[in-house]
Amino acid sequence: MSKTPSDDSTDTSAFARLLREAGVSDTRFAAQVNARARQQRQIDLGLARTTVGHWRRGMRPRDPMVAELAAAELSAGLGYPVLPNDLGWRGESYRRDDLGLTGAGAPVETLRTLAGLSGRDMHRRELLQESTAFIASAFADPVLSSLTGVIDRITDAHRPSAGGGALIRDVTETFRRLDAKFGSGEIRPQVISFLHDQTRAARDRRPDPDLFSALAELTQFTGWLAQDSQRHGLAQRYYIQALSLAEHADDAMLAGRVLSGMSDQAAQLSHMRQSLALARAALNRSADYSTPTVRAMLFDKHAWALARNGDENGCRDALDKMDHAISQADSEESPPWAGHYNGGDALECRGHCLLLLNRAKEAERMLLQARELQGAARARTRSYAEADLALTRLRRSSPDLEGALEAGGRALDVAGQVTSLRITTKLSELNQALDTHATVAVREWQARARPLLRHGRHASGGPCAA
Repeated sequence: MSKTPSDDSTDTSAFARLLREAGVSDTRFAAQVNARARQQRQIDLGLARTTVGHWRRGMRPRDPMVAELAAAELSAGLGYPVLPNDLGWRGESYRRDDLGLTGAGAPVETLRTLAGLSGRDMHRRELLQESTAFIASAFADPVLSSLTGVIDRITDAHRPSAGGGALIRDVTETFRRLDAKFGSGEIRPQVISFLHDQTRAARDRRPDPDLFSALAELTQFTGWLAQDSQRHGLAQRYYIQALSLAEHADDAMLAGRVLSGMSDQAAQLSHMRQSLALARAALNRSADYSTPTVRAMLFDKHAWALARNGDENGCRDALDKMDHAISQADSEESPPWAGHYNGGDALECRGHCLLLLNRAKEAERMLLQARELQGAARARTRSYAEADLALTRLRRSSPDLEGALEAGGRALDVAGQVTSLRITTKLSELNQALDTHATVAVREWQARARPLLRHGRHASGGPCAA
């Protein structure tokens, strides 16, 4: 009699989890690996179900060839790639983990890649953070494919399936609100699990532009959460797959949104020229097809990229275009992912850019005006803006330390509820700027900030919302 996969709570190895996901018994899996060995290696492996049971309980294959065959069989059963390294096993050779770094031409291949990427993220989260590096040049091919249209689009339009795109968008919007209020650290595991399940389910349906567009939105958001958690290699891979999904759905606005996210990430990692190129690519791909709010968001990121590259004239021109676009947004209907963007965001963008351009006095005016327009639910955005307001007051020709500490106190008040490494990075920048002012009030602020900064990372970034 065939033995079914164990539900024993002690079977917590990566192999056990994936075997349960594949729905294969120990006996059947052993037989399939034996068949694969005969077909591919011309050997009689003689693998027994008891050995598979040992693997479930944490033992590892001694022979790297067996590890390769078992991983390949799991890949076939799951429908997405699994490497021996994903299981904590030693295979026959080390292979660079490049899953997700390229965009697939066909929709079904994109789904397969995304299922594999999200599956690995679920089951070997810490290992992925260590082994997947950001590669700036990897954006080039998917961006070129987006701009030139050499990617398969879904042309067989039909009625969207019930509970497909609409369900994904509603859940994504709920996650987005939670992220804005509490930060990426609180919700990332749940988002990855939802993405993985929905991507696997989509493989069993007919390709549907609406479903692919909704998955693109969810994947872009997942990339943002990874970026905000400083898992930049993962974020890059999610962004590349989100761009492919948006192009399969022929969703030009969302493609621009993803390209802007790529630009922001490149800038956060100090790839300034690539950031500017990606921001321009976003405008070239999407500006003509976008609502005023979305155009404002595109010019927002373009202005940021220009400011980071020291182009003040270009930056001010982009900011003016952003303001013109947002002024036209009152009566238009934008996609759900753009609904958060408002005049306060535009003012904050101008303030952040002017601070980068060393125009502290102008920047302070913009950030003060923006303060009145942002709601309490935008915790990450408000904390970042208050920290930058504090920096503008320190960078005046005559520093206003009292005003800086007032804004810095507000930043800490809001940051306390947000789990976001981007916020800790910005607060670390403010903390360092305050080091030159050795007063009792500064020491008190730094004492308040210390618990929040304990896990901060030293990297520069912008406050772009997901």
